[in-house]
Amino acid sequence: MTHKCYDYFTFLYILRNPRIICMEKQPNQTTPGGFIWNLSVIHLGLAISCIVFGILAYRAIPNTHFSFREVDNMFLIVVPVFALVCIFIGHFIYKQSVKNIPPTAALKHQLVQFQTASIINYALIESAILFGIVSFCINKNLIFLLLSSTILLYFFLIRPTKQKIVRDLNLKGPNKDLFYRLDQQLDP
Repeated sequence: MTHKCYDYFTFLYILRNPRIICMEKQPNQTTPGGFIWNLSVIHLGLAISCIVFGILAYRAIPNTHFSFREVDNMFLIVVPVFALVCIFIGHFIYKQSVKNIPPTAALKHQLVQFQTASIINYALIESAILFGIVSFCINKNLIFLLLSSTILLYFFLIRPTKQKIVRDLNLKGPNKDLFYRLDQQLDP
């Protein structure tokens, strides 16, 4: 199933009026395919917002430099520590949330819980990226943009895929079969 915007102006109109939902152009949220598509759009939106903010910050800040030698700059320690803490806490919350999903629950319930855990993980990683970009804006040191770019690469590595969802939710039997039928309506 492909998801394309049929018209550029329609896309802009929907962006300006988010309450308008055109069902024939958007997948059904209660199918596994719709679930994967929605989670992918959330992931991509967070990534693009970080990329755009980083580019705008880089273009707006004059006289940048790249240096590890600023001994008195506390940001050189705080930013990497904050990034690691956010990544580890996000991963821990994600793993605990996914582990607490009952394997006997309906697939729709499992997917909703998975989506919640994923969004929390994404938000924590995005906060580390944005903190690095803001630190760049304050200090004009490109090392912070490099760190944010590295975290952004990790962010792309954890994007939602069918295989990752099946593996993390440990889907088996009828739930796994139902999940692989991407256009199949999920029971409420």
